[in-house]
This record gives sequence, C-alpha cells and structure tokens, in this order.
Amino acid sequence: MSKEESLDNLYKKIDATSKTRFHASRRLKLHTKCSTYTVVLISLSLILIALMQAYEIGNNIESELVGLIQVFSAIAVLVYSLLIDKNDYSNSSEKMYSCASRLGELKKKMHPLIGTEHNQEKYDELRIEYDEVLRLYETHSNNDFRADYVQAKLEMPENYTIKGLDWMVAKAYIFQKLLFNFLSYLIVIIIIGWVICWLWFGTQPLSS
Repeated sequence: MSKEESLDNLYKKIDATSKTRFHASRRLKLHTKCSTYTVVLISLSLILIALMQAYEIGNNIESELVGLIQVFSAIAVLVYSLLIDKNDYSNSSEKMYSCASRLGELKKKMHPLIGTEHNQEKYDELRIEYDEVLRLYETHSNNDFRADYVQAKLEMPENYTIKGLDWMVAKAYIFQKLLFNFLSYLIVIIIIGWVICWLWFGTQPLSS
C-alpha cells in the first residue's frame, strides 16, 4: 500500500476539500449580497439624482453631464442584474455548502478508521463515495478560488505546518485575492460617492 492510498491521506483530502467548499460557500454568499446591494445603491442614486433635478438641489445638477450619468447608471443596473443572473452566486453557494456538509458526514464516517490497519476494500468504498459527492455537486470552474484552499490549509495545522513568515505570507495572499475578487463593488461605491458629491457640492462643472 502506498502512502497516497492510505486512509489517512484520503481523510486529509476530504477534510481539505470540505473546508475549502465551506469557505467558497461563504465567499459566494457574500458576492450575492454585494451584487444585490450594488444594484440597490445604483438605483437609489438614480432616484436621488432625479429628486435633485426636480428640486434643483446641487451646484452641478444643471450640468449637461447629468443626463450622461443617468444613462450610464441605468446601463450599470442592467449589466449588474445580468451578471447576477449569469454567475448565479446564490445557487453556487448552496451547492458548495451542500457539498461541504456531505463531505463532513463522510469525515465522521471515516474518523473511527484513522490509525487502524489498512483495509483496501473500505478504502476503495470511501474513495468512490468521495468522488461521487464531488460529481454530484460539481460547480463551474469560475467558482474555483485558490484563496479558499489556502484558508482551509491554515485551519489544518495537524496536516499543514504553516508558521511564522509562511503564515503571514498566506494571510497576505488570501487578503490580496479577496480584495481583487470584491474590488468591483468597492470601485462602484467610490464612483457613486464621488458623483453625488460632485453634483451636490462641486463648484465647477466638468464641461464648459
């Protein structure tokens, strides 16, 4: 029996995959919330700009660019709505969570066998069950995210020794990947905030 085919190694794989899917589920659920809030924020901004026009509030509300801003914002709402529907973050999150839960049950089933004498028949049975769970909850490759796996490894000190500088590098890597993954929402918030401030408090129109 090779080390690769040991029950301990299979348990380690299942544990890592389970934790990775849990992290992916939480990340995708956050994407669902951020996408929805972004659409709501853009829509509220459109309403606010319309009210500012109606009551002539704001130093730059009479600017020719206001119409362009409103059209662009309406297009942005449509694009974000289409992206939410296409990426289906909510459904993917549920799949990831269900997969992680099933793998958690498989881990409990395997745990009493860890450290015991190798049983090839039992190993093959558990490996097949593991593969079936992964196939059952197969998700699109776009939802694969290495930072989820790195987070899972940090939660498995019994299998992965990550300390000192390596631990700090791993944390920085996770932060960087998550930042870029959610950067679009932050950019939208900054742009909306800047536009509203310019319309309300700006002293000089952007166009002559």
